[in-house]
Amino acid sequence: MALPYHVLKVCDGIVFAARGSSIHSFDSSFNPISVWKYPVKQQETNGEKAESETPAPTVEAEESPAPEGPPAKKRKVEDGEVAAVTEESKEESKEETTEGQTETKTEGQTQEVNRRSRRQKQKQKTEGGWAKNNKAVLEKPFVQGMYLTTDGRHLVAITGSDKTIWVFEHDGAGNLKQLSQRAMPKRPCALALTPDNKTILSADKFGDVFSLPLLFTPSEPTAAAAAAATTSEVATPEPTPSAPATPAVPTPPTTDVAKAQSLSVKPQANELTVHTLRNLKALENQKRHLARQKAAKLAAALQASQFEHTLQLGHVSMLTSVAVAVHPGHPGRTYIITADRDEHIRVSRGIPQAHVIESFLLGHDEFVSRVCIPEKRGDVLISGGGDDDLFVWDWVSGKLLGKAPVLVEVKKALAPEEAEKVTKVAVTRIFDVQQGEKTQIFVICERIPLLLIYTLTSANTLQHTQTLSLLGNPLDVEYLKAESKLLVSIDPNTSSETQEEEANNGGVSSILALSFDDSESSWKVTTGGLKVTEAAEDESSLTPQDLQKLLYTTESLRKTNKDDE
Repeated sequence: MALPYHVLKVCDGIVFAARGSSIHSFDSSFNPISVWKYPVKQQETNGEKAESETPAPTVEAEESPAPEGPPAKKRKVEDGEVAAVTEESKEESKEETTEGQTETKTEGQTQEVNRRSRRQKQKQKTEGGWAKNNKAVLEKPFVQGMYLTTDGRHLVAITGSDKTIWVFEHDGAGNLKQLSQRAMPKRPCALALTPDNKTILSADKFGDVFSLPLLFTPSEPTAAAAAAATTSEVATPEPTPSAPATPAVPTPPTTDVAKAQSLSVKPQANELTVHTLRNLKALENQKRHLARQKAAKLAAALQASQFEHTLQLGHVSMLTSVAVAVHPGHPGRTYIITADRDEHIRVSRGIPQAHVIESFLLGHDEFVSRVCIPEKRGDVLISGGGDDDLFVWDWVSGKLLGKAPVLVEVKKALAPEEAEKVTKVAVTRIFDVQQGEKTQIFVICERIPLLLIYTLTSANTLQHTQTLSLLGNPLDVEYLKAESKLLVSIDPNTSSETQEEEANNGGVSSILALSFDDSESSWKVTTGGLKVTEAAEDESSLTPQDLQKLLYTTESLRKTNKDDE
């Protein structure tokens, strides 16, 4: 299993390629320049270290707790009652012995079942490669997207599970310097930059679009937030009946901190209501877990309060794409175009009037995953997603100009037995390239090893011109203007190259280079691409199933039951 370069971004003659949680930079000949690696904290927290060093209590060696309270009173027995009492005591002892054996047997069976279950889970984790590296994988989220400013001086990236936006300074030679990292309230799914290169628009999976400055100086947390954080890190003892707790009058914390504190849950039991040794240990573990959970939420709230992020607009559905457009007749007017899972495309005014809706582009029957505004045709918007066609819009007036088939062209290019299996498509990338006076649109779909090429005509319609077969499933598309080459990253695990070809070529292809043949007016795969020759750090901790879930996420946006809407 090889980890591919799944996200591409080109700046003049520099190629940035994300591979797992790292960002690699290459020159136009794919010679490596530098690598940025996701920073991972190696140290353990005190609570985790204490748990790892504390052995699990064994039930077999556990002694029953001593009886609490005064011993039972003895009753004086007459001589005639001695025999009856003796018989009763024998029967009671016999019944107690039988019950004890039954309870012991039941406990033994339960322990054996639990032991087998633990062994089975451990075996599954070991076979999947997650036994030792699960924590490392979670601490190194994949890069989900990269975005460049128009001047090429800054690169912005987003990582998935940690909900973080990273800003890098680019020196123009392929070297990146990390300037900031900001954890957003919700996971970002797409970003866009304003034309002045000063503001980032972050669209998240809860339907909100936040604006935040590209460059910022981290501010110190407020005194109230710092006091709240200090107070939360110290465990508050439970009040005893003899000494009732006296509530202090703290400084009112910030909104985020107060919300994080209100989310904490206290255990219902305490040391006064729990008596057995096993339950006491369970109560201690529960308290430690709740304390770590509360500290993590509070730390996230404190970090979020240290940088400016303003809510600009919101949808009632998960956002999938965001773009910034400039009015063709009024260059000073900007608009924010957002697409969501509920087949909506919304055109809103730019900042600071993003709450004003200009129009909706309605017509999709399935989710909208990508929108594209060609560089030289700013009045046209092309959208695609789970539908069988691409949609061409006049976004200024909100009119649908036409459609272009996708599923039909895919079926034509595939073999008959493969075409029968394809009943739907999920567009993952729409990319435009300007060649002289001609605007070409490149489209890739999830798990389909084809590159669809269209031409945007002067009548604002899409005309299909070519379908190019690839060695594997495409993941991203970029244009290297310095070499006049189109770069397509593919999943090497789905490559059609044989092992002998891979050995002769020095590795499996991960980025293909395409050039335009003027004599035949078509694109062709050329030499000079990038091959995967060495394993990435994240490969050993990922199973093929986990890699599939990380690389192919667009089809999961499709609703399985429309009646639930």
